Amino acid sequence: MLQNESDFNLLKKISVSDISFLSLDEKIAFEKYLDGIRDRSGFDDVFKKIREISRDEISEVVGRRITRASWNGEENLKKSVMSKKIIDGFMINSVFYGDSNFPAMLSKSTEMADPPYSIFYRGNLSILERPCVSVVGTRRANMAALKAAFDFSKDACDDGETVVSGLAFGIDIESHKGALASKDSATVAVLPGGIDTIVPSSHAKYAAKIIERGGVVMSEYVPGTPAEKFRFVQRNRIVAALSPATVVVQAPAGSGSMITAGLALGYNRSVFIHEAAFNGQSAKLDEVVRNRLLEDVRLGVKTKKSVAGKIDNSPVAFVASGAEVVSSYNEYKEKLYVSRI
Repeated sequence: MLQNESDFNLLKKISVSDISFLSLDEKIAFEKYLDGIRDRSGFDDVFKKIREISRDEISEVVGRRITRASWNGEENLKKSVMSKKIIDGFMINSVFYGDSNFPAMLSKSTEMADPPYSIFYRGNLSILERPCVSVVGTRRANMAALKAAFDFSKDACDDGETVVSGLAFGIDIESHKGALASKDSATVAVLPGGIDTIVPSSHAKYAAKIIERGGVVMSEYVPGTPAEKFRFVQRNRIVAALSPATVVVQAPAGSGSMITAGLALGYNRSVFIHEAAFNGQSAKLDEVVRNRLLEDVRLGVKTKKSVAGKIDNSPVAFVASGAEVVSSYNEYKEKLYVSRI
């Protein structure tokens, strides 16, 4: 099917990467199983096995009974071939867990419990070797919060840091804009779907600027993967893990940004809350969200337990638990240094 080792390895890794029901360790085990077939029989037999292998056989290879996940080897290989064509056509780069240039902060040694198996990217991945800070917040940000995100990110890059965010509306894009405004621009956009499709599409021009200015746009998903709702939360764990600290600029209770903050704490990273999260407009948005959650309980759409969990996941709750409030990048840098002593 393939004539050289490089093409074989990439297509094999794309195939393994797209088996979403396998953990990192299971993907590594399955890849070793495929390599054994290659060593015994050659390239073509590897892809024949991918087409034909059953879910039960995969269970035997990885040592875990897989009962609920759907699997179609023919479809997996078909998508993998398409993804490789996109990679070749758009000059997309890739790096896999265990490679020497795989981002260090995404390894188990940094206490990230669920690292990605693969990263597909365009741009300069080496900017992750600089000190990084993740800047996150709501899509429905107010003007003061948007300015805070812009200023914080510009100052961070001016000081030689890399700003990590998710390219979404609101705080995310202002963080990238602030980084791009720096003479020492360095920013990372982590996507919730394949790197060939920028989400939201209106931010494609900013993705291009990020790459042009020496930054990087990246995703753990193989090209051709749609940005479905659950992948936004999965994306957030990478945003949280890439930096020693996450700064929440503005985020209502239970929002995706607060989930990112929780993930950061779980990875033994620091979390800071920007004072913009507590201004009058931010408080009003938080109140609207809380009232909507309580109304969902009244209507029976959500349970009291689930709503309580979201309401407790808020900037106010994080500060009550010990998170520091910062008003600027300089204050953040000072408090981060103190917290790491």
